[in-house]
Amino acid sequence: MQRRKLIYSGILIGIILVVVFGLIIFFDSQKIVITFLDVGQGDSILISQGSNQVLIDGGPSGQILMERLGKYIPFWDRKIEAVIATHPDQDHIGGLVVALRNYKVDMIMENSRIAESKVYKNLKNVIDEKEINKIDAEVGTKIKFPNGAKLEVIYAKKDGSSKNNNSKSIVSKLIFGQNSFLLTGDIPDSEENKLSNTKATVLKVSHHGSKNSTTENFLDKTKAKTAIISAGKNNRYGHPADEVLERLEKFKMSIFRTDELGDIQFVCQRPKEDCQLVEN
Repeated sequence: MQRRKLIYSGILIGIILVVVFGLIIFFDSQKIVITFLDVGQGDSILISQGSNQVLIDGGPSGQILMERLGKYIPFWDRKIEAVIATHPDQDHIGGLVVALRNYKVDMIMENSRIAESKVYKNLKNVIDEKEINKIDAEVGTKIKFPNGAKLEVIYAKKDGSSKNNNSKSIVSKLIFGQNSFLLTGDIPDSEENKLSNTKATVLKVSHHGSKNSTTENFLDKTKAKTAIISAGKNNRYGHPADEVLERLEKFKMSIFRTDELGDIQFVCQRPKEDCQLVEN
């Protein structure tokens, strides 16, 4: 009798453990994780929820990007649901060429800018070779995550004769409950101040902290309390500019830089809770 009770107790404990671990896995898969990848002098942002991923830009180097993705995407997950190329500059799409060759990608979103550069032609070739669904960004286009988070395009310039790729950067906003991330690509101040729906809790500072973006007027509109700057150590452009850092400090924003901290990651557990910065 005693032995039978022990067996039943063992079975019951086993069932409880399975349920507990199942709940842990379930709730863990509901959180959304935003990682600003340290790709040197460039931009790359990975948004993950469970096994669902959206990659915004890929930095200048495929090797560096693959190393960073390998840290945050499990080795058995070889699929990225969506890729956004904000604009066709080397420091934003260079790494995407290799990523698209190594991961199955359902969809890639681009702006309407066609570049003559070798890296853009390589990207176009791999999109065609792998028959990846390609769409042009439109304001209002949304990518929805299973947990209710959504990534919405709020700027996608199609007109104008400017040869500046930056001015046509795709700008998107990630919203998860009371948390929002404004992701600005390399957009300059001339376009930045035309944006609507810019209020956010976290701002990805445009163009690696260039002095030609992130005006006081724009910062006043965003109301963001946290600024992320993606830039390479000792880069030849002097990014981020002292003027931009001074503006951010004037608005009492917390500033986090990939050139100083490496990857910068936020974990958002639930819609009604603030996202938490993860220490590396």
